[in-house]
Amino acid sequence: MSLSQVDFKLLQSLLSLLKYKNVSLAADHMNMTQPAMSRSLAKLRDIFNDPLFVRTSQGMEPTHKALTLTQPLESALNQLTLLLTNESFSPALCQRNFRLHMSSYITQAHLPDIAEAFYKAAPNAQLEIVNLKEKSLLNESAQNVDIAICSQAMRIPEYFHQLLVGHESMECFMSQSHPLNNKDLTLDNYLSFSHILVSLGGGPNIPIENKLSKLGRVRKVGMRVPHYLGALEVISKTQMLFTSSTFVPKRFRKQFKIISKPLPFSQEPLNYALVWPPTVHKDPAQLWLRTLCADIIKNNLTGY
Repeated sequence: MSLSQVDFKLLQSLLSLLKYKNVSLAADHMNMTQPAMSRSLAKLRDIFNDPLFVRTSQGMEPTHKALTLTQPLESALNQLTLLLTNESFSPALCQRNFRLHMSSYITQAHLPDIAEAFYKAAPNAQLEIVNLKEKSLLNESAQNVDIAICSQAMRIPEYFHQLLVGHESMECFMSQSHPLNNKDLTLDNYLSFSHILVSLGGGPNIPIENKLSKLGRVRKVGMRVPHYLGALEVISKTQMLFTSSTFVPKRFRKQFKIISKPLPFSQEPLNYALVWPPTVHKDPAQLWLRTLCADIIKNNLTGY
């Protein structure tokens, strides 16, 4: 592939196709005609020597090659947009207040590193962290949201922009003294103990409940708590099980004397994304902050 074959709008077209998985919708988003978007897709297929999208009973689905392009493409376009913007932005001179919406898990996992980088670059700016609940973004005015960092289980407005920043596998955590410590974790013994949930405003742990429902099974929820560290402390002193993404629990496994086991059923990794309203999409300061947050989270989830 030669750089002379690629232009900025062509890459934007690919990103739009990856987002909507529909030629007509992607064309509307780019203010293009459907035939023009189809021609762009043909060029992209030639450039990358890959179909990029295939038709299935569920509609257009990206190929493995297309999926691997998503994150670097989004990052590159963000950086290029920041470079080309007409409005200059200097983090060192910034005195703005930024509102970041995130759950207790994201706060524990990534906020310390985000804060370190943020205040090093913008010492006169402020961060306001807003606790993210299950329906927060549906009920919150877009004017009150700069960026939200959330998982795929979070309900977000359809018109928000999204940037995938990484994923985590899920495992079952328990005390080192748990009766299952020295046993293989089967579905039956997984369901024979009570479970603790970290609730985003009272909602279920949707991915796990959906999976168990498909298996015709249900688990007993013995406790719901609003914070992850609270859940880890509870399982360290009880026989409850805790099914969770792995980054935070593994960081504290020695402190709370907990262990983890693979789930007794297949479970897709939990994807994490930055989301933001269109009102701040082209704001240079917001673009800088999105890039900072995305780079830190990607690095954290790649390096642990």
